[in-house]
Amino acid sequence: MTIIANTPAAQVMKAFQFEQPDHLPFWDDFWGGFSVKWSKYMGFPKSLTPDDFYGRYVCEKLGNESLFPSIDESFIKSEDGYDIISDGWGRIIRRAKGGYFSETIDRILREHSDIDKIIPEAANMDSRFVGFPEEVKIAKDNGIYVFAKIGGIYCRGQFVRGEEDLLMDMMLEKTFCHEFFDILTEHLTQMALQTLKRGNLWETGLLVCDDMANSKMPNFSPDIFEEFLLPRYKKMIATVKKAGCSRVFFHSDGNIGPLMDLLIEAGFEGFNPLEPSCGLDLIKLREKYGKKAIFCGGVCNTQILPRGDKKEIEAHVRPLIEMGREGGLVIGQASIGDDVAPEAYDYYMLLLKKYGNYQR
Repeated sequence: MTIIANTPAAQVMKAFQFEQPDHLPFWDDFWGGFSVKWSKYMGFPKSLTPDDFYGRYVCEKLGNESLFPSIDESFIKSEDGYDIISDGWGRIIRRAKGGYFSETIDRILREHSDIDKIIPEAANMDSRFVGFPEEVKIAKDNGIYVFAKIGGIYCRGQFVRGEEDLLMDMMLEKTFCHEFFDILTEHLTQMALQTLKRGNLWETGLLVCDDMANSKMPNFSPDIFEEFLLPRYKKMIATVKKAGCSRVFFHSDGNIGPLMDLLIEAGFEGFNPLEPSCGLDLIKLREKYGKKAIFCGGVCNTQILPRGDKKEIEAHVRPLIEMGREGGLVIGQASIGDDVAPEAYDYYMLLLKKYGNYQR
């Protein structure tokens, strides 16, 4: 992806290179009914989105990275208002008709001996990337910074094995876990290479999404990360970097603070969303890590924005905007949902426009 001057992507690139951008870039995503509420509040038609009005600086694009895409979303039957579906991660899931979230009711990897059934379909299948090139082109044509995206080793391991079983395995069944994580690492690495190649996203880089923490702490100790994930992420990152990937970023909700030293050692250069409600203070993190880490996030979407107090929002956001003068920051949060009032979000954006213009 060639970065064109005077585009949103150019401002993001400056920030990622620890240069002062012309104005502070932001990275917000919306879910639930927020966009409809926002359009009504602003007096706009429903077809006009926050992205249309405020702009977008960053997005991520991915293919179908599941292990078995040939059977992904295969309908089995309807039952009591639910669809029973076979997904691409070796699971049978139950989902409310028209719903998004699902419940796993069976899986291929029930027993450790079932690991022989985990043979991922090839990453270079064209069917994994239907519509992907077109989506990337649209984003690029709009001057947006586009990451190639894959899921992470732990998170995708949960899909296949189940969270509770996988965490128990990481403590008690280490031989199994090493073999299982090796399979996932190789598959996800090949998916990363294919996604970077098919989108020509080498210059903008890779985003690895691996939710592995709750609001208080990671789901496992740093020692467990060091044993299972550190060597595999080092290998993955070295592979994609050798192939031409410029940078690799890491996403996880929750408090990843106790793991950040190890994540940086693995080769991750940027982090998202760094939630302040989970104890992650960007000012303190900058003091600790300097230019070793790029930050994408830092805004509280669980307490401060939902409360909607304008003085509190400004007191929270202004120090981050000032920090952004030195580069190394794309401001944002995990997501904007129904609990954030459109008025509060619009005020936050007004603050970015007023104080985040560094050319004044």
